[in-house]
Amino acid sequence: MGTRARWTVIALCAAQFVLILDVVIINVAIPSIRSDLGLLDSRVQLTAAAYTVTFGSLLIVCGRAGDILGRRRLLLAGLSVFVVASIVAGAAQSDWQLFAARGLQGVGAAMVSANALAAITASLAEGTERNWALGLWAGVGSAGAIAGQLVGGAVTQFLGWRWIFFINVPIGLSVVVALAWLVPHRRERERPRMDLGGALLLAAGLAAAILALSWLAEGGARGRSLAAATAAAALLAAFAIVERRQPAPVLRFALLRLPGVRAANATLLLNAGALGATLFFLTLYLQVVLGYPPLAVGAAFAPVTLLILLLSPRAAKLTTRFGVRRLLTTGLALLAAGALLLARLPAGGDYWTDVLPGMILLALGSGLAYAPTYIAASTGVARGEQGAASGLVNSAQEIGAAVGLSVLAAVASGFGGSALVAGYRAGLVGAAAMFAAAAAVAVTVPRALGRAAATEPPAHPVIEGEATQMTGASRGPEPESALREGDR
Repeated sequence: MGTRARWTVIALCAAQFVLILDVVIINVAIPSIRSDLGLLDSRVQLTAAAYTVTFGSLLIVCGRAGDILGRRRLLLAGLSVFVVASIVAGAAQSDWQLFAARGLQGVGAAMVSANALAAITASLAEGTERNWALGLWAGVGSAGAIAGQLVGGAVTQFLGWRWIFFINVPIGLSVVVALAWLVPHRRERERPRMDLGGALLLAAGLAAAILALSWLAEGGARGRSLAAATAAAALLAAFAIVERRQPAPVLRFALLRLPGVRAANATLLLNAGALGATLFFLTLYLQVVLGYPPLAVGAAFAPVTLLILLLSPRAAKLTTRFGVRRLLTTGLALLAAGALLLARLPAGGDYWTDVLPGMILLALGSGLAYAPTYIAASTGVARGEQGAASGLVNSAQEIGAAVGLSVLAAVASGFGGSALVAGYRAGLVGAAAMFAAAAAVAVTVPRALGRAAATEPPAHPVIEGEATQMTGASRGPEPESALREGDR
């Protein structure tokens, strides 16, 4: 991989780090935002959910738009939207301004995230180089989700809550400049039309589903949750019917016939749900039981962040050698073991002896599992559908996190008062079961997936049809993918 290609991957991963950071960073600042703007609790939760709802619901649509309109265009436009929305959020003087800005941030984030991942998978051939890039992608994404606690606590304490949004501006602008220089213009070519009707049905259906799960996790909003779930089911059913009749659908269901895509999305749905809930329970345990302030909670997660960042790129190299299945099942087994170890948390525990050992197992498991998941999710997918595939796997992560939190929080809420820690333990046992279920799915991945591709020469080394190449190799014809073979 050439120097230009490596810097392009780093810039794309930096963008993803900021987007994932923003999912979590607001949680620590909520008390300050509530007191400063005088928000009601219901408005606070709605503001926190606005980003995840628009982000999660638009990933597949934005990924497919990148397939059709060009990834460079979507990347630069999405980053610009995200930066502007961050300025508005930081300057907000009322709840509706903050709510609208967070929703707009989610729109920009969806445009960037789906197309950043697709730019990597469509530009690098299956094998060593793509595996390295996806290992870095997995590492910064997982680290961003955990580092949000530390960054949010530090920024809120020393600079004020508005700066959790303002810090996005210099980072976002730097990435815009870098990508505008690194990612070349594509050549004009004939392209299919965007299925706008299907896109609207899918986005609305996913938004309703994420809202339903968010309200269910809050408790006390079962009527709204049921109504949103019913709407989601109807919209997604209509989407499935419409898409089967479309010559150029938003999402070809044949993608799910690819064994890597199918297994990656299923395992990530379970993995993200279990890990998100586990981190939620750990945060509550550190704050409520051990009495840690927000900044100390963030610092407690620092070892996990560092381990994941160090391990994920190495896991990608191991995937090239041993294949997806072995790395993925090992990582998920370590995650299950970590959750079970944490399920023994005592009412009067200690961070070093009761919390940190389980957190280290979680970090090792995440570092091993996420890179092969993304490798599997892109293997065998035709280059012109990498955007849809990237949006699909990112959506699985967002929806899985919402499902896991809503279900396991409901389990934990059955315990109260003096049994509060028992509720956390029950939720962690449930998380371990979800990790184990994900490992069972991972066993179905073909043994050679990820490993066999390491010997194949690069076949499509540039970003979506541009004349300038990332790797410096000549562009060859796009290989026939397993998807195309399955559609004949």
